[in-house]
Amino acid sequence: MNIHTFISNYQEAFGMQAELPIAFWYSNEAAAPTEKINGCLFKCMRLVRDGKIISLSNETITCGGGKFYTGFTDMPERVPGFVSLKEKYKKTPEMVLDFIQEIQVPRADKAYLHFARIDQISSFDQIEGILFLATPDMLSGLTTWAYFDNNAFDAVSAPFGSGCCSVVTQAILENRKHGKRTFLGFFDPSVRPYFEENILSFTIPMSRFKEMYHTMRNSCLFDTHAWGKIKERLKLCPPAKTVIQNPAPLSFPIFPDILLREITLKDAAAIYHAIDSHRDYLRTWLPFVDKLHSVADEESFLKSVLSVPQEQYEPIFGIWNDRNELCGLIGFHFSDFANHRTEIGYWLLPEYQHRGIMTASVRRLCQWLVNEKDIKRIQIRCATGNAASNGIPIRLGFHHEGTEQAGELLASGEFTDIHVYSILKEKVLATMQ
Repeated sequence: MNIHTFISNYQEAFGMQAELPIAFWYSNEAAAPTEKINGCLFKCMRLVRDGKIISLSNETITCGGGKFYTGFTDMPERVPGFVSLKEKYKKTPEMVLDFIQEIQVPRADKAYLHFARIDQISSFDQIEGILFLATPDMLSGLTTWAYFDNNAFDAVSAPFGSGCCSVVTQAILENRKHGKRTFLGFFDPSVRPYFEENILSFTIPMSRFKEMYHTMRNSCLFDTHAWGKIKERLKLCPPAKTVIQNPAPLSFPIFPDILLREITLKDAAAIYHAIDSHRDYLRTWLPFVDKLHSVADEESFLKSVLSVPQEQYEPIFGIWNDRNELCGLIGFHFSDFANHRTEIGYWLLPEYQHRGIMTASVRRLCQWLVNEKDIKRIQIRCATGNAASNGIPIRLGFHHEGTEQAGELLASGEFTDIHVYSILKEKVLATMQ
């Protein structure tokens, strides 16, 4: 299972405005410093929805029920009376005790419970469950997807329980028995103030998500008239949150005022406007410019890049100034990772040229490729007439291997010859460190 693939499928099914789901898992190491939460532990969920990772523990959760249902403590003595006599969720304290005895909340065997938006994690390994914050229309798609491959009457369940019980406890219990149920929640009035009035929780335990991941594109969520009408209505809803496409984008400082940062889907508009405002200049050597007509075109391209399996993923980096303005792009293509080789391509807006920005950017990515990705051969191809582009591999000590005759068709309709340069890992290590 691949994070990028799921995010791409999810946003195709529910629309780019759909809020990304939240993953949760246990470990013995804190993933992020988290302040003590007074009251309901779901108070912190706004931070998670904003892209923060939180790490809850026995020390940071103050709610007795929250500590109990997440497995950090035994049930506090006051809980049955509080749930019954104070909150009046059950008729008698004895009914609460019977419920707790029946459910058998498991004790956590690790020190921290983490929550993170799914684009902030790199793998589904160790994940206990996936939490969707869903509107009624989204629940229509999620529950129908859950019913798709089975006839179980409890494929979608809504058992009694607090918010943390319906999300965390039920997912843990279901995982322990390799079960197939999914869970509706946030019916508890105590948790509702921390979410919008039209939001419920839909939690898929990982034992079930491993199956549903593979059935998603076969379900009603793709290529059906009925869901298409719902999807159109979802598009009319304002986005719940701005989402980031890539988990933990990589970044490298180049100069005090220049940063390389891995491109995410939210950068589509900045890329399009940078190209569109310099279209006549860029199209001379970049034929793709004439095929880029809108932000949607750039989004479509980025989705194709970001949705590939991780082992095939070729990152693209934006070159950003200290005002967070895009100066250019640099990235990889035509990679053959099985043979430890890749090619670097780049462009830079004219007002940022002749400062050494692109030379420094190529140098930094060459270092990263050989040190972190174990790349043996790095190639750069430049049109013979593009002096600025050719100057970069020459300055960095690339070997000129030869010239491809009529190697590329330009936007002008003319073919250009292409110089081919390469550098091997050993030379990068010797000259670029």
